[in-house]
Amino acid sequence: MTDDLAAHVAGREAWARSARGPLALVNAQVVDRPQPVWPVAGEWAPAVGGLTVTATSSDGVVVDGDPVDGTVLVAGDASVVPSTVAFRDGLAGTVHGTTLRVWDPASDAIARFARIDRFAPRPGGLVTVGRYEPWSGLEAPGHLTDAAGDPLPVAGTIATTVDGAAVRMTAVRSAPFHGRPRLQLIVQDATSALPEDDPGSSYSMGRFLYLDEQTGLDASGGSAAVTLDWELLVLPPCAFSYQYACPVPPEENRLSVAITAGERHPVDVRGAVLH
Repeated sequence: MTDDLAAHVAGREAWARSARGPLALVNAQVVDRPQPVWPVAGEWAPAVGGLTVTATSSDGVVVDGDPVDGTVLVAGDASVVPSTVAFRDGLAGTVHGTTLRVWDPASDAIARFARIDRFAPRPGGLVTVGRYEPWSGLEAPGHLTDAAGDPLPVAGTIATTVDGAAVRMTAVRSAPFHGRPRLQLIVQDATSALPEDDPGSSYSMGRFLYLDEQTGLDASGGSAAVTLDWELLVLPPCAFSYQYACPVPPEENRLSVAITAGERHPVDVRGAVLH
């Protein structure tokens, strides 16, 4: 394993078990009317710009550093300054649209998690070259969404050849990474169809491949040659937690070839697939 790939693997496992990683998410509840949210205190309700929470000082809810005693606005993550929310026992909250996400840095899933199992790297890796062709004025179909269930805008297509199979995949615009735009491929391949206990399998709903700084690609630009390092295929957040919605790869991104590279499954301390 190269130093760059080793750093990538270490970073991914640190992200998975971090306080805002997918294993820490214990509830993601849509708040469309006044209601309680498990496992935290307060009554939550939809509001312009986020949610409101009504609590007393004895409930131990803290918003933006101030204990709540009454009703306050919790600004969502699309706000200029999103709110920080703290609860008892180290739990925290964030608001995405009308969804309250509750994070537990000492969750059972974090305690059970051992590592992200990967395919053994091939000698020289699995790297292909391809061509990115942008589209303009198009939006992704409703089934092509991010891990939060939000539609992703189609950016264009990427054509390449993988293990002798010529493919043309739809690429979407993902959130900027380190301040730079990037493209995302949501891909299923032949390994996705195998039982999870098969050593040649990967997560059934597919995997992600991002093209960002490592390719030199500006996702807002025109047609460009791209390099696809399939060793950087990563699991979606839904592979770690049922609290995330799994994106469904478009038909053209469901490849008949087996891509035996990148991440396979999250596994627990017994070596079993986490969920």
